[in-house]
Amino acid sequence: MNSRRLLLINPWIADFAAFDLWAKPLGLLYIGKFLMKYGYEIELIDLLDRAKWGEKKNSNSSNGKGKYSKTIIPKPPLLSWVPRRYGLYGATKEQFLESLSNTEVPDAILVTSQMTYWYPGIKETVKVIREVYPEKPIILGGIYATFYIDHAKKVISPDYLIAGYGEKKTLILLDSLFEIERDYTYIPDFDDSGTLPWDLYSELYSVPIMTSRGCPFRCTYCATRLLHPHFFQRDPEDVIKEIVEDHDRFGVKNFAFFDDALFANRDRHIVPILEGVIDTRANVNFHTPNGLFAREIDKYLAELMKRAGFKTIRLSLESIVLEWQKASSGKVSRENFLTAVKNLEAAGFNRSDIEVYLIMGLPGQNCNQVKESLKFVAGTGTVSRLASFSPIPGTIEWERAKEMGYVYDDIDPLLTNNTLYPCRSRDFSVEEFIELRQLSNRLNEEVRQ
Repeated sequence: MNSRRLLLINPWIADFAAFDLWAKPLGLLYIGKFLMKYGYEIELIDLLDRAKWGEKKNSNSSNGKGKYSKTIIPKPPLLSWVPRRYGLYGATKEQFLESLSNTEVPDAILVTSQMTYWYPGIKETVKVIREVYPEKPIILGGIYATFYIDHAKKVISPDYLIAGYGEKKTLILLDSLFEIERDYTYIPDFDDSGTLPWDLYSELYSVPIMTSRGCPFRCTYCATRLLHPHFFQRDPEDVIKEIVEDHDRFGVKNFAFFDDALFANRDRHIVPILEGVIDTRANVNFHTPNGLFAREIDKYLAELMKRAGFKTIRLSLESIVLEWQKASSGKVSRENFLTAVKNLEAAGFNRSDIEVYLIMGLPGQNCNQVKESLKFVAGTGTVSRLASFSPIPGTIEWERAKEMGYVYDDIDPLLTNNTLYPCRSRDFSVEEFIELRQLSNRLNEEVRQ
């Protein structure tokens, strides 16, 4: 039997703003690797691949992050009132069509999805695919497809939709479509071992790494538990091997950890990983776009981070207000945070290079609480990263936002875009959100002087 050919597609982002913080379609690549193991051939079109589509001038920083190319498009009617330009990020339509024409005809097409309010980009992506391959089945998966199943079926109209873990479900679906018989008894739901098929890319500025799935905490605003009900960590030796192989084989120097709980079970997980990387003497840099658990950073871990090559450090604090610290499962306190900063500084990091996540716009939160947190962070000599809250269905904060009238069950995901400050109110106005952003920028400038 000839193997079946699959085309994997990472769709456009549609939004007012987007920036590449070492991102790659990890879920899609894990599915591709999984399907290859069971006999499928895969090709990839990543519309967000800056090395292929990005603006060559000033599109890439030395550490692997950078700007996406942007094509201005009309704003969706629901967002017509927003005084900002809307666009598709990534390849142009012409580049996409050319890339499709240069691929071998696939037997099926797999499209992933990320932020729920980016769905117009998915819609446009699928529209172009249908122009070229009108008869080929399109399978949609990912975050948006998981949280907005009915909306995705109606608006995107894929032939098939897969919610949650996609590996085994996709294998079973494809086997059914192509009348392939297989015993699934001992096939796992997913397999995170080994390196990903990075040879699908012609050039890599950086590589994202996931050493775990899920999170042991239950933060009220976070949807990780809904996407990954169980917390799973990889074997440290397997992670070390992946980093070394990606470095040696693809020449990658910059790695970004995309775990939600990288420092969980610290002594059995991240400590042996970093010790192993140091022993290999690999010349690599590490970045942490997701927030790290400050309470786990003792003197030894801070020293390991420095020796292993950590360059971007982002700590999770969210708020210094006790009420909101409880919303973060109590995973950090002022004391934990201050100790972590002290240990990182002692290990050789500059305080002004340490970034701290704070969140604004939670249901019931007020402007003064965020100001207090911003001033506290600046007082420690660290830099604030102010994240605007976006409600996600199924979370505790979604239910709270619904009770307060900010969202409703059949809301269009566009209206949950954090650019809109979905939980704005008379007590926490858009003007105050903007003032907080300006305050954060001003305090950060003072810290960096």
